[in-house]
Amino acid sequence: MKHLFKIFIFSSFFFFFSCEDLENGLTNGEIVAGLKEALNVGLDNSVTNASSVDGYLKNEIIKILLPPEVKSLQNTIKTGSINLGITSVSYQSILNTYVAVNPNINSDPFEELIVAMNRGAEKAADKALPIFGDAIVSMSFNDALGILQGADTSATHYFYTKTNQALFTAFQPDVKSALDQTEANAIYTSIVGFLNYEYNAGLTTVKVSDFINASLPESIDGYATEKAIDGLFYLIGNEETKIRQDPYAWGSNIIEKVFGSPEAQG
Repeated sequence: MKHLFKIFIFSSFFFFFSCEDLENGLTNGEIVAGLKEALNVGLDNSVTNASSVDGYLKNEIIKILLPPEVKSLQNTIKTGSINLGITSVSYQSILNTYVAVNPNINSDPFEELIVAMNRGAEKAADKALPIFGDAIVSMSFNDALGILQGADTSATHYFYTKTNQALFTAFQPDVKSALDQTEANAIYTSIVGFLNYEYNAGLTTVKVSDFINASLPESIDGYATEKAIDGLFYLIGNEETKIRQDPYAWGSNIIEKVFGSPEAQG
């Protein structure tokens, strides 16, 4: 996967710009080439990390958690119960009975959903490379100079504005497919199905939705896609910051020259 979209950083296209030296001695073409090289390094590392096993799941900052509506349902189940008059039954007891007869759930559906969503994000992460590659190709000189003179994550911000919607569109089918493979969608369907579960309470049968008023999303595809993208941008921002803080650690002459310049360091 490494360098699938490696750009020829000295492509003649980028030398259509004026080669007049800037005050720090860099040419326009050198700035563009340096940024392109740095972005390629950062993107490679970020996508590799995100797409590895536990790339999302074991990174507490980008780990995908439950959608708010599902988290609220989880909390209700943990703390609530149904009053049956002379006795009561906890929602957790009802869920345990439901899990025992549901082939899509092994134990805790909420924890299983978290794991499955993160596995899906890891499977789909490498789809970011071609989208970011297109954004790199279309970058203009004004963009490049602004990024060089910007904050530690200004390149990440630039790519977010340029690629966020395209990433979402490209990611969602792959995330959905990955969520199918990791059984996240089946688990989520089972969680939704719990609300319609009819529990035999001995002398009576109770339907969960008569006691729990929860409005859940139709699917988790969009939510998981959005969070997968957020995580990827976080990793890219970290890589950009590393390059700016120490441009001499990457074995690249052009990164050293551009990111070690007064504009980049000041």
